[in-house]
Amino acid sequence: SLASPRMAGSAHRRRCAPIRLLPVATKLVTRDSSRTANNRAVHSTVFRKVLMSVTGLFLVLFLLMHMFGNLKLLIPNVGLQEFDEYSHFLRTFLYPMLPERFFLMLFRGVLLLAAVVHIEAAVRLTFRDYDARMGMGRYLKQRYLAGSFAARTMIWSGVIIILGVIFHLLQFTTQTITVGYTGTIEPHMRVILGFQQWWLVLAYAIFVGAVCLHIYHGFYSAFCTLGARVGAFSEKVIRVCSWIVCLLVFFGFMASPLAIFFGLVTA
Repeated sequence: SLASPRMAGSAHRRRCAPIRLLPVATKLVTRDSSRTANNRAVHSTVFRKVLMSVTGLFLVLFLLMHMFGNLKLLIPNVGLQEFDEYSHFLRTFLYPMLPERFFLMLFRGVLLLAAVVHIEAAVRLTFRDYDARMGMGRYLKQRYLAGSFAARTMIWSGVIIILGVIFHLLQFTTQTITVGYTGTIEPHMRVILGFQQWWLVLAYAIFVGAVCLHIYHGFYSAFCTLGARVGAFSEKVIRVCSWIVCLLVFFGFMASPLAIFFGLVTA
């Protein structure tokens, strides 16, 4: 049967309706002829992600070493002595072949360099990401909501970590800030007298929690950047490893403060 004139007209209007084009933000990027291929590679997003991944994993490795050193406080009977000897060992490692504290200062320099490179790469990638996303608000909102809480708070957890590290060094290394005592005392006494204060335990828990949030997403992203994610199974393995490292760091660093606060470790 023939279609009615009204139906035919409706179909014609649908076929002839103009196509609506959605506005898309574009940015013209031209190659800088003054830069060489190596120079462009060094300033590329991929190179900065690799730098951030390698330095981040190095800092995580240091955290695990530092954590096992702190756990010496929990050794029955000889824990306090072992902790002080561990602290002294770090200052005199490779002495007298090298000057006293030389290795410690060199290692601190390497840690500082790794931290600066990590932060610099993170800041540049963040601002570069914002520049590339201008004008794509709806897409960005969906992508933001799809990301994990750890991923969405990487900047803020990073700020908390920087502030926490500064306070940590001023308290336990230089003793510029003293909690529960005055003057200069042995390493194990700094820790015990400090963590007998409830507010310091709480602040330390927030600091360690921020570190673990940062590690959870950073560990996963680092191995993905370095090419470890090659399929669904490898992605699950990386996720599980991220959780393991994250929980290990949290409970490993919180074990001594909680044991001190509840009176399980005393001077």
